[in-house]
Amino acid sequence: MIDSTTWPGPEPRRGLPDFSVLRGHIGRLPRVKLIQRPTPITEAPNLALVLNQRRPGGPRIFIKRDDLTSLALGGNKLRNLEFRLARTMAENADTVIVGLDLQSNSARQTVAACNKLGLKTILVLEGSKPNVIQGNLLMDYLLGAEVHFAATRDEQRRMLDDLAEQTRKAGGRPHILNDNPMFDVASAAAYLDATLEVLEQLDAQELAPSCFYMSSSGKGQAGIVLAQRLTGLGFRMHGVTATSEFHLPSRTAGIANETARALGLDLVITEEEIVNFGEFVGAGYGIPSEAGIEAVKLFARTEGVILDPIYTGKAAAALAAHVREGRFGEDDVIVFVHTGGTPANFTWGDLWVDNTTAKDR
Repeated sequence: MIDSTTWPGPEPRRGLPDFSVLRGHIGRLPRVKLIQRPTPITEAPNLALVLNQRRPGGPRIFIKRDDLTSLALGGNKLRNLEFRLARTMAENADTVIVGLDLQSNSARQTVAACNKLGLKTILVLEGSKPNVIQGNLLMDYLLGAEVHFAATRDEQRRMLDDLAEQTRKAGGRPHILNDNPMFDVASAAAYLDATLEVLEQLDAQELAPSCFYMSSSGKGQAGIVLAQRLTGLGFRMHGVTATSEFHLPSRTAGIANETARALGLDLVITEEEIVNFGEFVGAGYGIPSEAGIEAVKLFARTEGVILDPIYTGKAAAALAAHVREGRFGEDDVIVFVHTGGTPANFTWGDLWVDNTTAKDR
């Protein structure tokens, strides 16, 4: 196992430690290739200028474009699915069955990834079939998923098991993705890997991050927290949750430690190391907030980058609030991890039909 008191090794790479040892440990996990890496990282100078109230001396802001991960309008889940579906393929399954939310970004990306791998997908979505099919659900149908609806979580679980049994009786080989032992570890391992990508991309510009912002309910954030500890480079990780369902410090630390064990890393992450802001949830999960809506418009109208009002918009609202409060200075470099979610904008189309123009920022 790697001892976190002695890793990383002494070999420098420009201003960075050598990541080859850590990448070797990530490489021990089975993985299929779904995306082209690295995804772009782009600076957002107009956004930074506006957030700093058009005064000099504010931080530089970069956007890690994980909304550009190749398949079905992109998103962070495709990184995770490289590990999750490797387990599926190892089990020789031919049908993936998964239970998710009605307008799940993960559902859309899972169907696309399964199509790429030649697998059938059955979705069991919590909620009622809407009268107008829009957003991620529309993409699920376009991608060819078999879609079922469940009124409650308990009903969803029963349907997952029933559909798996029906698939077996019909001669198929089902895999319930919710039960995949890589479900949480996959997300953390993916974003440990993605953080190394960001560090190298910024290092090529002779820069180093001061702080990451990312929408996370614990899984992806766990990977960036592992990178914090393992690289020792001193950057901060600010997770922003879109739900009040979890106790984020314990959940994130638990996933980080499970992932460390899976990778053979000898370290323990504590709850005290986790920084996740819950005050930007607004009225509740899946409901756009006023601050999130403003942030989505701000990114679009300064940088031409489309966020969504459910996840990335709320994370961007936290970033915007913190910059405006003066928490960062001119030497700081902020990285906003864009986890995707574009189709949600069509579900919430009325939010954007106003008469606000760019001059009203």
